[in-house]
Amino acid sequence: MTADPIFNIEGQFAKRPMFFFCDHATNHMPPEFNNLGLDARYLETHIAYDIGALRLSRMLATRLEARLGWCGFSRLLIDPNRSKDREDLMPCVSDGIVVPGNEGLSELEREDRAVGFFEPYHHQLAAEIGAAQSKYGDPLIVSIHSFTPALHTNREIRPWEVGVLWSHDEPTARKFMTALGQTSDVTIGDNAPYDARGFNYSIDRHVAPHGLRHLTLEVRQDLVGDERAITKMADLLEGPIVGLI
Repeated sequence: MTADPIFNIEGQFAKRPMFFFCDHATNHMPPEFNNLGLDARYLETHIAYDIGALRLSRMLATRLEARLGWCGFSRLLIDPNRSKDREDLMPCVSDGIVVPGNEGLSELEREDRAVGFFEPYHHQLAAEIGAAQSKYGDPLIVSIHSFTPALHTNREIRPWEVGVLWSHDEPTARKFMTALGQTSDVTIGDNAPYDARGFNYSIDRHVAPHGLRHLTLEVRQDLVGDERAITKMADLLEGPIVGLI
């Protein structure tokens, strides 16, 4: 499979009324941006993408015979899960790491990135969510992210293993957390380590306005670091997700 630099689709709409998407799926940086002046090693860290999130999304979507959409560019280029008015849309510093290629950008340069990457991604994501709604009426939309066990700027270990982020659809989040707590001993973050009431842009833009049921998950990256770990995490999440549809 050749990845599209903007938006990628895998799978088909099948029997189960659901759609997965992954905003921070890859660390891909188009060559003309010269890694934004970063040493290549930084592109392998959490500042560039959500480690393990795409592989976990794929495994769950495959098991559940669901369609999956994912972003084809690094969040450092322009973050698809941030609104265009946020400073961290194209961060000059990410978790203490200076990103030279994002420093001193003109309004024209910022708009060029938005036109070239951000808006095409969201146009296609909106089309896929619209197609899911047309097919199923009331599909479950699942957004998957991952988070680093400890930030560079704060070495305190984050205790949560799976975070459930919610704002517009608390009932679905609560039902999932209850089911996951009953079937595993996972340490669950209720709007932790991030609070969707502060930002969850892709959901806020494409899902909430249509009143669709949805779930946003954050999985700690040390628990999805290889295929065995991803399989174990998928085993834990699959049942509680199925219980929502």
